[in-house]
Amino acid sequence: MVLALRSHDLFIYFGHGSGAQYIPGHEIQKLENCAATFLMGCSSGSLSLNGSYAPQGAPICYLLAGSPVIVANLWEVTDKDIDRFGKAMLDCLLKERSTASTGCVQCTSVAEKFKSMKITGTKGNAKKKTSRKNMPEDFDDSICNNCCNHRPKIGSFMGQAREACILPFLIGASPVCYGVPTCISKKKDL
Repeated sequence: MVLALRSHDLFIYFGHGSGAQYIPGHEIQKLENCAATFLMGCSSGSLSLNGSYAPQGAPICYLLAGSPVIVANLWEVTDKDIDRFGKAMLDCLLKERSTASTGCVQCTSVAEKFKSMKITGTKGNAKKKTSRKNMPEDFDDSICNNCCNHRPKIGSFMGQAREACILPFLIGASPVCYGVPTCISKKKDL
């Protein structure tokens, strides 16, 4: 996880809590740079207040590590609805990238893969039809970021993604955005 946080421009975590069971907050704070982060677990964005001292929580750790933006949940969420929210956020980001870059075959290809992704089932975890390993072999993020003049803002799609939830005022209202308006780009551009 440390390698993923350091070497990629976007880190997405779907699981229980904030993932602190895999990498504790003090280890995250040691990083010199950190990817923009989606923490889609229950209460992953909640902060504990310590009177007149600074609040503590996973979002603070990621911000101190240099992550420009963290999208995380303030309270407990259901797995299906938060999966819908996450998929809608990714759909919006990739759609914006592909429409802003006329002629970029790679962005369009990735957007089509995510569009075909379905979240189905009535029990258990959501089933996904595609993953990163199913992306085109010739897809190269660095080429796409260099050739295209598009830089979507992560937080700008949250309102639209909330509408994808079955319970938009309960589960859809849980995700919040910490940080600054952030574009997805390669680390060498930051």
